[in-house]
Amino acid sequence: MKILLVNPPEASQGGFSSPPIGLAYLASILELNNFSVKIADGYLLGKKGIEQEIKQSNPDIVGITCYTPGRIDAINIGAIAKQYNKDIITVIGGAHPTIMWKQILENYEFIDICVLGEGEQTLLEIAKGMLLKEINGIAYLENNKIIKTKPRKYFENLDDIPFPAWHLLDIKKYPCRGDKIINGIDLNKEPRVSVIFSRGCAGSCNFCSTWWIWKKHRVRSAKNMVGELELLNKKYKIKHFAFADDEFSENINAAKELCHEIINRDLNIVWFATSRVDRVDVELLNLMKQAGCYEISYGIESGSQEILDIIGKGTTIQQAKDAIFNTINAGIKAYPLLIVGNVGETSKTINQTIELLKELKTDEFGTIGGLWILPGTKLYRRAIKENILNDDYWLKDLPTPFYYKENSRKEIDKFIYALTAKVKLGTFEFWLGYSNTAQIIRKNFSKFKLLRIFWKYLRKRNNK
Repeated sequence: MKILLVNPPEASQGGFSSPPIGLAYLASILELNNFSVKIADGYLLGKKGIEQEIKQSNPDIVGITCYTPGRIDAINIGAIAKQYNKDIITVIGGAHPTIMWKQILENYEFIDICVLGEGEQTLLEIAKGMLLKEINGIAYLENNKIIKTKPRKYFENLDDIPFPAWHLLDIKKYPCRGDKIINGIDLNKEPRVSVIFSRGCAGSCNFCSTWWIWKKHRVRSAKNMVGELELLNKKYKIKHFAFADDEFSENINAAKELCHEIINRDLNIVWFATSRVDRVDVELLNLMKQAGCYEISYGIESGSQEILDIIGKGTTIQQAKDAIFNTINAGIKAYPLLIVGNVGETSKTINQTIELLKELKTDEFGTIGGLWILPGTKLYRRAIKENILNDDYWLKDLPTPFYYKENSRKEIDKFIYALTAKVKLGTFEFWLGYSNTAQIIRKNFSKFKLLRIFWKYLRKRNNK
């Protein structure tokens, strides 16, 4: 049996993408069981390239990864496969089908199976030809009736999952990210490859579904994780990594063991991670620096304790301050992530966030320009009750919606402007969210000119 795993063509974020590690995990367990597997990454191939790969591979199964922002492009790959050969089994997995499986099966007849949650063992059982009713963790259509099987028991020990099938990906074709030389490694010349140390998150924020999908936080052993890093470093010459964990250091002791293992093996690598402000301490941060960590993103979200409590963040402003200051003192760049337009957001709470940023004095911060409403979240259920949208929204090829119930788009834009353009003692201080484009702009324009351009953009948008 031949299996083609597909990453949709619109899977990038801000024009950047790493090798599709989720598909590589699926491929590895399939190959260990003697299946023929290929990976087609739409980021590199585009839509026409995927179509050509389906024709050339003539697979028995097409497996598609699907996230909410690119859901239509992902789902349509199933239609492309069926147009080529109606006997191809189309399987779709990822965050969106895990939550919206019923809607997908009701509206897209060319999708045969939705995989719910962790997919390695599930896809293997599908490939082996097991009866669908005996495979846990899927939903499918049979005789015009949607059937959902029992939940899949997730891997308790992540070390039991084989390393991703990196040999199926041309890693060097993926873009570099960064413009600095760190520990002798030029980030502008090294592709940044994502790896995963843990799965899940211990938080339960109202805007996120990670905790609901993954149920709990699980972590690999240090030796297992660094074994993969060493493989990528020695065999594939990869020096730049991003830990794609939702919460890198939920298990602080495990994170410390990981850093010790990297240091002990003397790996010449640099890396980036994302964590929570309440899950780092001074010892860990110093170890992360020694092990090659150059930047940590923290989901601070807001400078208002009231907002943090409303969204269920479970952290305090003081913890945010301590984490940022300790990170900077350890010689690591701290990168605050903010959400503008949270439930309860006002001019007062925005000013509190501004004051926090002034105190933290970080070089940059990141924000996507509003609060995304995503299925499976507490915020989504609230939005439905408030008649902001309903499930039918996801059937349309529309961007992920923002929460505008309490503040209009114009007001959110003003909040963002207040954050990004601040006046202090007559001197303009300007921050732009992280992106390669933003870095280029910052290097080539004066701060004052940037403010003028941004203000004109807001005026033009608000007048539409």
